[in-house]
Amino acid sequence: MVAKLRLFSALCALVAAVVVVWQIEPAATAGPDRVDLRSTHAPLPLQTTTMKWPVLDLTDPDPFDPCRDIPLDVIERIGLAFTPPAHEDSLRCKYDAGNYQMAVEAFVWRTYEETLPPDAVELDINGHRAAQFWIMKPTDWNNRWWITCMVAFKTSYGVIQQSLFYSPVYSEPDPDCMQTNLQRAHELSPYYVY
Repeated sequence: MVAKLRLFSALCALVAAVVVVWQIEPAATAGPDRVDLRSTHAPLPLQTTTMKWPVLDLTDPDPFDPCRDIPLDVIERIGLAFTPPAHEDSLRCKYDAGNYQMAVEAFVWRTYEETLPPDAVELDINGHRAAQFWIMKPTDWNNRWWITCMVAFKTSYGVIQQSLFYSPVYSEPDPDCMQTNLQRAHELSPYYVY
């Protein structure tokens, strides 16, 4: 008897569902307007297939690698070999002087003019056009942050950036960022590839 009651209730539920679905009209769907695809055969402005623009016409994508091209004895002689030089991203090399670090990096996709901030001071270093500027200036409120200054060299393929950075909390003694970076630029610039 219980089985017959279950079968009857299932059959009633099925009939009720069919009746409900049959009585409901389908909702009118508003589709998008008709799209006409046309071609003008006009080229796209500043068409490029790369992420960086403008694309510089280069024959050598690796013109200068600081870790490879600057001799280790030069790095040791000027005190940048507290730890061995380390390759970082692509053409960037990191040097350690104990109380500060330096990074030398070659850019082949950015020009010298695009690199300079408005407050950069341009100068001549060993006969090469260069500029010196702050990245993070020392202030009272940021004494726990890295202090960073930069020297940028103009090259035929882009720019060489030489940055010096240190933490005023952990560096003892604190270096004079601008003066020390300028001194290292004079010592390393003969080994740079322009």
